[in-house]
Amino acid sequence: MPRRSKGPRLWLHRRPGREPTWLILDAGRQHSTGCSESDRAGAERALGRYIADKYHPPTRESALDRILIADVMTVYLKEHAPHVKNPEFLLHTANPIIDWWGAKTLAEIRGQSCREYVDWRCKRGVSDQTARHDLKTLRAAINYFHREYGPLSAVPSLTMPAKGEPRDRWLTRSEAARLLWAARSHPRLARFILIGLYTGTRKDAIVRLKWTPSLTTGYFDLDAGVMHRMGRAEEATAKRRTPCRIPDGLMPHLRRWAAGDLARGWADVCHLHGAASRSIKTSWASARARAGLSADVTPHTLRHTCCTWLMHRGVPIAEAAGFVGMSVEMFDRVYGHHHPDHMAKATAR
Repeated sequence: MPRRSKGPRLWLHRRPGREPTWLILDAGRQHSTGCSESDRAGAERALGRYIADKYHPPTRESALDRILIADVMTVYLKEHAPHVKNPEFLLHTANPIIDWWGAKTLAEIRGQSCREYVDWRCKRGVSDQTARHDLKTLRAAINYFHREYGPLSAVPSLTMPAKGEPRDRWLTRSEAARLLWAARSHPRLARFILIGLYTGTRKDAIVRLKWTPSLTTGYFDLDAGVMHRMGRAEEATAKRRTPCRIPDGLMPHLRRWAAGDLARGWADVCHLHGAASRSIKTSWASARARAGLSADVTPHTLRHTCCTWLMHRGVPIAEAAGFVGMSVEMFDRVYGHHHPDHMAKATAR
């Protein structure tokens, strides 16, 4: 019996002496994306275009053992992904699902197979929470297929890892200084770290920042002293990307960087020799190792650090939450205990 196709998915092609590139694998054939290893986002967009070009609407089918998960994911990516605010995230989570689940049918979704998937993902260096996000995407795809092309004879139930507690790893002043020192040979990373420490902005928003107003990305307005975390034409999402005042300590750095970049015609803040570059994975790991910091220090740790330092300084929770772009309830739940007034009345009595 011929092997069932997993459906189109991304694969990093490594060759001795040559830069790794992303390819699309589909039915045993390879298709170039034209994207290097660092341009994962571009590869995911190429995968999206490929899926759209070859897509054919499925025929109605209700038996779970006759519906390939690869087909369910293809429908979801073609029909639903273009209408969400972050289609790249769906493509990012869909790729491992297609790789592991693609040749399986909906009837093969059980508690044990879900646990095996989580184990498979964790052995490849991601957390069980990342695998949980993958499974949530698969669940959404199944529900979409059920609504649009069902009804299915039954809707499979996915077993997921328990939701993890919010991380609270933050850097001490000494650790932050060591990390900055270790990043001195990577100017782009040093900029990223300073912006993250001073503003608590999320990684993806920082690496997309520009020096001039933009419709599609955040930008700095140095004259007004404001950092806009999202473009003028972007729609708000659950990830609050509200504007904030540029901190006094960060402004001199920004003015110096902007003067040099704009004189060369470079629009991106965190650029690589003038070229836009969204990935800091390699340089971050290198700097973290040189600084002697543990593996639990991730780019998101900068956001935790900013929030924690704001609490240490006694900034009111509502003001701090608005500054970093977070709901008051979430900020209080995760960082409120760092505030010097936390439970002060109860403690005094």
